[in-house]
Amino acid sequence: MSKGILGIEVELLEEILRNVVRQEMAEMRDEIKQTLISKRESLFKEERLYTDQVGELLDVSRHTIYNHCKNGKLPQPKRDISGRPYWTIDQLEIAMKLRGIKTNYPV
Repeated sequence: MSKGILGIEVELLEEILRNVVRQEMAEMRDEIKQTLISKRESLFKEERLYTDQVGELLDVSRHTIYNHCKNGKLPQPKRDISGRPYWTIDQLEIAMKLRGIKTNYPV
């Protein structure tokens, strides 16, 4: 009879452990999901200007933009997932104010 009781206790313990693991996994999934959502939202809040847009803004060619980066007149661009260079508006505003670069964009 003790084996039967022990068997029930072991089964009950296993069920409790399964429930605990399920609950912890669900909490971890929720935390990961929230982290990914907040990272995605922060990326979308950061307005990106790619090379052509920066060229329009400064009224210069792509080549001039690359030279400005090389010479330190513009900050080095960040890169998106595909490797395309981009700058944030804040990044460009600061650089243009510091360097006195004129723009076609109302900064």
